[in-house]
Amino acid sequence: MRQILLLSAESFPRMNFMVNNTWKKLARAVLCFAFWLLVWQIFSMVLARPTVLPTPFAVLQKLGELMGTKAFYMDCLYSLLRIFAGLMLGILSGVLIASLCAAFGLFDGIFSPAVSVIKATPIASIIILMLFILEKSYVPMVAAMLMSVPIVFSNVRKGISSVPAEQKEVADVYNFGFGKRLKYCIIPSVLPYFSAACRSSLGLAWKAGIAAEVICTPKYSIGLNLNDAKIYLESEALYAWTIVVVIMSVLIEKGVIFILDRLVRKGGLANVKTLED
Repeated sequence: MRQILLLSAESFPRMNFMVNNTWKKLARAVLCFAFWLLVWQIFSMVLARPTVLPTPFAVLQKLGELMGTKAFYMDCLYSLLRIFAGLMLGILSGVLIASLCAAFGLFDGIFSPAVSVIKATPIASIIILMLFILEKSYVPMVAAMLMSVPIVFSNVRKGISSVPAEQKEVADVYNFGFGKRLKYCIIPSVLPYFSAACRSSLGLAWKAGIAAEVICTPKYSIGLNLNDAKIYLESEALYAWTIVVVIMSVLIEKGVIFILDRLVRKGGLANVKTLED
């Protein structure tokens, strides 16, 4: 009983510190948000042109109106599905191409120049070219995929080539098969690079997908609403949808980073256990 009380007494200051730290971060975030809202309000009042820069209250009011409609959630869901599907295809394609290029010199000579061309081509050109080839509802997905492939390819390729020499020697000495080499040598080395690639490609894929929707205007999309707001000079709707894009991007990024951090920890633990054995 005494030990339990001592442990509780020792853990209480730590819990109190964590709660205080959380409240400090929350208060700082609220103050920063309020500061930028005030700056926005001041600029809006000085400019006095609601068509160019509406007030924060007008934009938030419009956002509330949009969130009260079923179409709002349909548009967000379809945009999310298109872009996320393109991102997943880009990640899988990048990993597959990088693995083939690392294993076979022939594939390296074939695919590396193609990936370099995709990386150097402006996203606007890719979107317009895809409009000639694909149905417009598929263009945002392809744009997100093509933005992801070069980043994932280069990072995964670097991760495969950075497997420590001592681990390769151990695998050779103990005659590891492909499965063990993959699990204990390649994956732990590639995971940090793969995580960095996903973090970088996530934001780019999201921006490319939204830009493609604005150009292609597929049905049920955020880009269609942004384009309509621009055509009809509905600045409140334009700013409201932009806020939606930013919030969705931040939430998706936080979720993906959380998953990637767990994967990296698991890969690192597997590596440590192997070295101990």
